Amino acid sequence: SPQLGTLGSGNHYLELQVVDEVFDVAAAKCMGLEQGKICVMIHCGSRGLGHQLCTDYLQTMEATMKKQGISVPDRQLCCVRASSPQGEQYLRGMAAAANYAFVNRTIIAHSVREVFRR
Repeated sequence: SPQLGTLGSGNHYLELQVVDEVFDVAAAKCMGLEQGKICVMIHCGSRGLGHQLCTDYLQTMEATMKKQGISVPDRQLCCVRASSPQGEQYLRGMAAAANYAFVNRTIIAHSVREVFRR
């Protein structure tokens, strides 16, 4: 089934909010916010792409860490030098996940605007 334009699971949500109080008038004005205005908060990600990338690179990074003399207290904190081939590959993959997440939120925001337009 299509994943793009969907929230996903876990702690992802779409929430309608009302501005109850403005604390920084100048900042609020820049964002088009004022007391009583309805806002939409969208919290979603890359639909598992970033998580899958991390899972896929865990073993690669652990092996590279040994070669680079890096140790961490927990394997979930694994890392490599960003300038290494493995680091560059990982960063390219995460950039793709971030791009997917951005497009995903953009499509969801468009759908929300369409609903409010009706």
